[in-house]
Amino acid sequence: MRRPTLWGAVLYLAFCLVGCGREPFRVGFSATLTGTYADLGIHGRNGARMAIEDINAAGGVHGRRLELLVADDTGQPEGAREADRRLAAQGVVAIIGHMTSAMTMAALPVTKETGVPLISPTTSSPHLQGQKDLFFRVHPTSDTAARALARWVTGKPGIQTVCTVRDLLNEPFSSPWEAAFVDEYEKLNGPVICRLTYSSTDEAFLSSLVGTLRQSVPDMVLLVSSARDTAFISRTLHEAGIPSLILTSGWAHTDALLVELGLHSTGLLLATDNAPTDTTAMLREFSWQYHKRFGVYPSFAAVRAYDAVRLLATALEEAKGQPKHLVEALSRPRTLDSLYGPLHIDAFGDASGAVYLVAVKNGRFVVLEQIAGDMP
Repeated sequence: MRRPTLWGAVLYLAFCLVGCGREPFRVGFSATLTGTYADLGIHGRNGARMAIEDINAAGGVHGRRLELLVADDTGQPEGAREADRRLAAQGVVAIIGHMTSAMTMAALPVTKETGVPLISPTTSSPHLQGQKDLFFRVHPTSDTAARALARWVTGKPGIQTVCTVRDLLNEPFSSPWEAAFVDEYEKLNGPVICRLTYSSTDEAFLSSLVGTLRQSVPDMVLLVSSARDTAFISRTLHEAGIPSLILTSGWAHTDALLVELGLHSTGLLLATDNAPTDTTAMLREFSWQYHKRFGVYPSFAAVRAYDAVRLLATALEEAKGQPKHLVEALSRPRTLDSLYGPLHIDAFGDASGAVYLVAVKNGRFVVLEQIAGDMP
């Protein structure tokens, strides 16, 4: 991510003269680029593109360039399967994607069918944990953050009653996240007084939700929802005086949340595996380069997609540039020096890292404390 020097430019030119005539390694990217969850897909695509360009500028993999092929999964199960089949037919060595747990789980039969490994930047459902298959990821499983948040809540003054609200449209993520929080919370504190679900396609859900919470009068509400839904619901609850504290998952940790909230933070706190992009020097540099390129600051989806491509390139190097050995290389336990810090990836392709409590203050994300994982 350093600015190219004259010597670097000479080396890159030499690389192109020798290696650009060889067939590039094709890398697929499959995510939702239109519709409700497009913010994750667009940032992920941009982060993957930056990683491809940086790797190529450094000489590629075994003297061969990487070429990114992009497909829109449309946010629908059949769209995800069709996108991955199309990329596999184009000869990609791996697919970076998908960006939600629901789309990843929908696409897994195609992964098995085609034999093309899937490396997800942001899928965190524990339903996929501990399986020897063609699925790998650079995002920690969601139950770790959920349980850490439940422990953080324990003993906090003024929090005696809790309700949860989760989105049914991304069930593979929202259900285990909420369930892990409830399980840990009830072990430590007693019963959660209400567990609510909604679908953002139901126009009447908000009035029903407000009515139920008015009757329950919880001290805290946990939202497991997208950035836009989190902003919409939390703002509405804040205006209705319900409750004193609103918590949410890392799914909402994108600029879409900041845009929708504006300067009204509503006291919202997030439990997330992803630190804000101004936390470390590496993240600040990445964020600056990303902003210069795309005109906006990166979300966690961009950072994780950048790291997913780096993981692929590292494994492809270990496989000596032979795609037939790629899955074997990806299956080796390792610690990836990710932009967020050390990321431990086990033999099943599952990742683990730190969990942070993040607040929204003055239109930006601010880390309050680290609540789980290795200290940076």
